[in-house]
Parts: sequence; structure tokens; C-alpha cells
Amino acid sequence: MSIYNFNVMIMNNLKKLRKEKNISQKEIANDFKISQNGYSQYENEIRSIPVFLLIKLAAYFNTSIDYILGLTTEVEKYPDSKIIPTSYTVNRLKEIREDRDLNQQSVAQLLKMSRSGYSAYETGSNIIPDYKLTKLAIYYNVSIDYLLYLTDERKPHKRLLS
Repeated sequence: MSIYNFNVMIMNNLKKLRKEKNISQKEIANDFKISQNGYSQYENEIRSIPVFLLIKLAAYFNTSIDYILGLTTEVEKYPDSKIIPTSYTVNRLKEIREDRDLNQQSVAQLLKMSRSGYSAYETGSNIIPDYKLTKLAIYYNVSIDYLLYLTDERKPHKRLLS
């Protein structure tokens, strides 16, 4: 697969998870101290879900970020899921990029952004949006949870997209 023409269109599972718990958007919004409208925009994919909130939502719903973002139908967390890290900017982006012998410019092109913008994701200076995490997880064939150090399980659950 070329890294230069890579697109991902997925639907998140927040609404499904919320309905299975039989709770309202307002209840979740209150639990996370955000507005109901803001939560609704995440659920309806109007706004990208911040990484720190994705981590909290995965813990709240006892599932993986991959499931929340619609990469898998497997609701279960990864077997060795870890406690939520204190820093939400910690990620394995540099490690996995170097393992694949790629440079920052080639990954930046995959994400259709500048090299310096991508570099800021690797260093944690900027928080990577959910849709870019999704692209990278699919491209590297790892879970988003793995990219964010929430698990050491490299292999993702069975993917909806190949």
C-alpha cells in the first residue's frame, strides 16, 4: 500500500456504547465535565475526539480505543491493558516509525501534513487527532492502544479494514 494515497473512513462506536449502558449524552457529558453538545459532536463525528478523552472513554466503557473509533468489532480491551498514563502525549510514534525505517517526512506525507507538524506529534508538543491516530494504526498494523502505551499488545484485534 502506498503511503501517499491512504484514506480512512470509519464510524465511531460511542453512540452504540452509550446506548448499551442505557445512559444519556447529558450523563456522559456531566461525568466528563464537558457540554452535552460537545459530547454529541464527538458521537456524531462532527469534531475529532481528543486523545485524553479517548483514553478516558475507553476506561469508562471498558473497551479499546480501536473499538471506540470503529477499527474492530471486538469490544474487549487488549489482554494486557494498562492503567491510564499520567501523560496523554506519550506515544510510540517515533519508535514504530524508526522500526519501519521510515523518516518523518514520509509519515508526514501519509498524513498530508508538514514534517515539523508530524514531529510535534512524536515529541508530544501537539496532541495527535483521532483520525490521524487511526490512519497510523492501520498503516503500521498495530492498535491505537499500542501507539498510546495503553497496551504492549502490538497486534490489533481483527480489523474491519484491511
